Amino acid sequence: MSRFLQSSLAAALALALTACAGGVDSNVKATLESELPDRFSEVMPVSDVVIDGPWWRSFGDADMDALVEQGLAYNSDLIIGAARLREAAAAFRQTRSAQLPDVGVFVGGSRQRSPSSSVPGTSVISESGNFGVSVGFEVDLWGRLSAQSAAARQRYLAQGYTQAALRQVIAAELVRGYLGAQSLIARRVVLQENVVLLEASLGLAQRRYALGAISELDLQRSVSELEDSRAQLAAVEQQSAASQRALLVLAGQMPTEQALKSLTVRALDLAPRDLPEIPAGLPSSLLERRPDLRAAEANLAAGQADVSAARRALLPSLSLTGSAGRASGDLSDILSGPHLDIWSIGADLIATIFDGGRRRGVIAAAQAREEQLVETYRNTVRNALRETLDALDARTAAVQIHESRQAQAHALAKAAELADRRYQEGYDSYLNVIDARRSLLSARQATIEAKRAAGAAYVDLVLALGGGWDGQVVSAAP
Repeated sequence: MSRFLQSSLAAALALALTACAGGVDSNVKATLESELPDRFSEVMPVSDVVIDGPWWRSFGDADMDALVEQGLAYNSDLIIGAARLREAAAAFRQTRSAQLPDVGVFVGGSRQRSPSSSVPGTSVISESGNFGVSVGFEVDLWGRLSAQSAAARQRYLAQGYTQAALRQVIAAELVRGYLGAQSLIARRVVLQENVVLLEASLGLAQRRYALGAISELDLQRSVSELEDSRAQLAAVEQQSAASQRALLVLAGQMPTEQALKSLTVRALDLAPRDLPEIPAGLPSSLLERRPDLRAAEANLAAGQADVSAARRALLPSLSLTGSAGRASGDLSDILSGPHLDIWSIGADLIATIFDGGRRRGVIAAAQAREEQLVETYRNTVRNALRETLDALDARTAAVQIHESRQAQAHALAKAAELADRRYQEGYDSYLNVIDARRSLLSARQATIEAKRAAGAAYVDLVLALGGGWDGQVVSAAP
């Protein structure tokens, strides 16, 4: 080897080693943990209870349980996500295989006719055959292949965590949708009762008008109130059917009329305050409990491994090859006849001196992606903390709002009764009766909505705290 070539190779190796120096990645997770507050705001008591398993069973509704479990088995997004997880697993196996030797077999033969060198003007037919085993292997001198394998494994884990997060979201959406369907059914019952009441009231008003006891103005007001309630009832019935069809699709079913008839949605009898308490814990525990944060962390680890692999690609690569077999001068005797043992062993050390900046460009691109992933992870943690604090506040407020709405509806029911009695006795106008009934109807519907919102706030808090996930969706690569 010439002195110039030796110097060039040494310089390239030194530059490559320099490029790989300083490749220790900072612990972003530890840095973020130090930035988190010591404990969540004390909006609700902190206990040692663990939110695990099918948390939706807290509502005590067997029909809801069956719907959620069906959705977790047949929801299209989850099926697509499962296929993506298998794709990530296959990509990891493909990348990992680069660290293993390639083993193959070969069988070859040839038969040719060529001019004879001993007898001019004649030809000679010759043949040969060989078979054996060949092996090729790239030695992972600098850890480039293992870094690539680590990146693929982290992407597989990230896809697994993403699938776990999607399962949580689908379960939460099914419960929220079920609660919404319950509230619409309850509103329909209230409006049906109101229509029946107003129909009876209109009949009485028509008889009193015929006797001259009330004016036509009061009669027309009665008609107006009845038609308004009928219109609200028709709108709620349409919304109820639409919400139940959406539930069927979310659960992986066809929204046919038959499926709609078979869907059972029970009335929500459980008071929001009776739902179990949810532990808030420490903010740093979110980093372990929430699969979306684990997915962001795994993606960041994959990006860091990409940078490491790109740096190590600057270093020389060493490949080993070998083969062994047998050769015969006669194709018909290749397996049984006389033959010769053949073998070969080789090693290639390849170092790139100049590539026009291609490898440096790969490193720069990997570093830029890593910076994106760092900030994505930070922002995901910030949003998770905000969602949790918002959910804690919303859960506390929702319980209070429901109880206040209940008290309001009770008071307005008494007021409507008094207004009707005063009208019957001639102390008040019918307008006061109408106002009292409108207020009562609004309060009853607001109470129903408050119960739905309180249930949804419970769901949001479970989701924000990473409930229903045991962290074992993907514990090891395939």
